[in-house]
Amino acid sequence: MAPSVISDDMHDPEFRRLLAQEELILEVTEVLCGLLEAETISKKELADRLAKSKGFVSQLLNGGRNLTLRTVADILHVLGYKFALRPYKETRQKETSNVIEFKSKQSIKEEPIPSWGPLEVSFRKNNHKKIIAAISG
Repeated sequence: MAPSVISDDMHDPEFRRLLAQEELILEVTEVLCGLLEAETISKKELADRLAKSKGFVSQLLNGGRNLTLRTVADILHVLGYKFALRPYKETRQKETSNVIEFKSKQSIKEEPIPSWGPLEVSFRKNNHKKIIAAISG
């Protein structure tokens, strides 16, 4: 397998730290969006329950505003949920990649329907260019 841009950057501890932050933020945001969808609660209704503006909630869920543990707890509380954090030990693969490839003889006959808009993230310092380049391939 040919080395990728991200595999080169995975040797940089600062890059790995920033990537871990963004992965956690993305996972928490996906969980929150999933709960809103499952409970059929709009961003406007969530904003009302939090006594915040709809813009504030949109910024939180789109990555434009800092998503603190207190804010996550507030959102879960107004939705009637609690959060269980279960950390696990990261294991290194041969090429320090966390990409798993599955080989299949079946082919996809239909184009997948895109359900995500553009990913908006925030980074500290100037490492965002490296991470965006690595994510975009």
